[in-house]
Amino acid sequence: MSQPCPCGSAKPAPQCCNLYLSGKAYPNTAEALMRSRFTAYVTKNIPYLQKSWHPDTCPELNAEELTTDWSRLEVIKSKQGLKKSIVEFKAWYLDNGQEYALHEISLFKLHKKRWVYLGPLDQWPE
Repeated sequence: MSQPCPCGSAKPAPQCCNLYLSGKAYPNTAEALMRSRFTAYVTKNIPYLQKSWHPDTCPELNAEELTTDWSRLEVIKSKQGLKKSIVEFKAWYLDNGQEYALHEISLFKLHKKRWVYLGPLDQWPE
């Protein structure tokens, strides 16, 4: 039996985010993209992170910077729109044996018919 997907869906990884990270499929909702991006951070899949980030806001990424020990994802709320979507989440990580959470409300946008991550919502005036 396969390990559960790191995204918290309870599905086996090969039937969940691994489909997206391998390029066999692309998420059709912002929440699915958010979950797959969390899995990409867990597995340090830089090409997927870059591909799923809006080209106008994607920073330079390298493996040396991806040292956070992500432990779990909690999607709090997801509001799916036609061209823009919002996902509120907590991404939990470990630091010196202590668990902390990154709490973000993220903005996603359709770009070339695919959902991409723009960044934290508070950086984008409505």
